Amino acid sequence: MSTADKVLSVLSLFSIERPEWTVEAIADELDLSGTTTYKYVRSLVAAGLLVPTRGGNYSVGPAVIELDRITRRFDPLIGAARPALEKLTSDIGIEAIGLLCRIYQLQVICIDQVVLRPPSFAISYERGRPMNLTRGSASKVILANLTSRPLHKFYELEAEEIREAGLGNDWDEFKRAIRKLRRYPVTTTYGELDPGVVGICAPVFGIDGTVLGSIGLVVSQARLAEHPGMQEAATAAVIEAGKEVTRNLQSI
Repeated sequence: MSTADKVLSVLSLFSIERPEWTVEAIADELDLSGTTTYKYVRSLVAAGLLVPTRGGNYSVGPAVIELDRITRRFDPLIGAARPALEKLTSDIGIEAIGLLCRIYQLQVICIDQVVLRPPSFAISYERGRPMNLTRGSASKVILANLTSRPLHKFYELEAEEIREAGLGNDWDEFKRAIRKLRRYPVTTTYGELDPGVVGICAPVFGIDGTVLGSIGLVVSQARLAEHPGMQEAATAAVIEAGKEVTRNLQSI
């Protein structure tokens, strides 16, 4: 690994599950000397990417917030999708959450949400939270459209997760499950991430035809049941939103 890679590996340790680290803990985790680790941490502090906290700990710093603001304003995927996401959420006619997600290191991360009115339900898929590719419609529709190389890499890394998700006990079974998912222009899931909630998502493709992410809706399953025909209408709208965002990206 280059020095830059090693410095970035320090930053990658910080997570919701473990938001604070000491220099000693970082050194142990990454098998680095204390002197080298301190030098890397000092560089990250100088850049505002880490800040010292209590008891010799460090946490993520304010530079990340500045970078997040730039992402919100200038990310091409967010810009291409925002109008479609707002229309999708407002046109459905019942409380809903619009989601825009992006593939990220063979995971999926929510990068934008639209909520016109606070819904009566809550979802755990908040902006910035990584999610496994096997869970939820926003993830599965991306998984279904991966090309063979990243798909095989994902299988090698997550064979157990794939089995637990019911997507196959071996590579051949997994490929068949993916082909089945790929037949449909959307993926719809029921309560996979949160009980009583339906996710309906379509893929979004970049200029080279590679899947970049997904766009869709999260709605209450009970509310959908109260309005016959609404799920079909929502599905059609999600399909069109995916196509619109893909067109926007390919015209940039």
